[in-house]
Amino acid sequence: MFIHRGAHTKVDAGRLNGIGGKLEAGENYLDAVIRETFEETGYVITPEQITFAGLGRIEGGYQQDWVVGFFRIDVDSKQIPQGTTNVEGELLWLHKDDALNTGFEMVDDLKVIFPILANHQPPFFFDAVMTPDEKIDHIALQQLTFPTHP
Repeated sequence: MFIHRGAHTKVDAGRLNGIGGKLEAGENYLDAVIRETFEETGYVITPEQITFAGLGRIEGGYQQDWVVGFFRIDVDSKQIPQGTTNVEGELLWLHKDDALNTGFEMVDDLKVIFPILANHQPPFFFDAVMTPDEKIDHIALQQLTFPTHP
């Protein structure tokens, strides 16, 4: 699921992004995923529905640097409990094969990592440096590999 952020939002206005937000004081990533998912969509999710997908650091471009966690969430229905709009924009279910070709501008980091997320590839780490207009200047991306045991 994606959100097409409204023109009035402070961050990524007019861009397509994933569901999410900032950690609140004393909150961990898992709690934030559960809270933000509920606040933006109305879905009530449990930790068992959440899979860690990756972690990134974004430097420059925005007013603050970011450390961003990415997670996959399994839901039982594509019927969004609170409807297709919220205070931040329009919620959209997009097929993974169509997400990069919607005609909407997608946030730059998501353009790079979406194929990893959509194809359930191993978790990743990235470090991105952004230009003043919030575009990737350069990015270092590393997927985790795990040894296989005989």
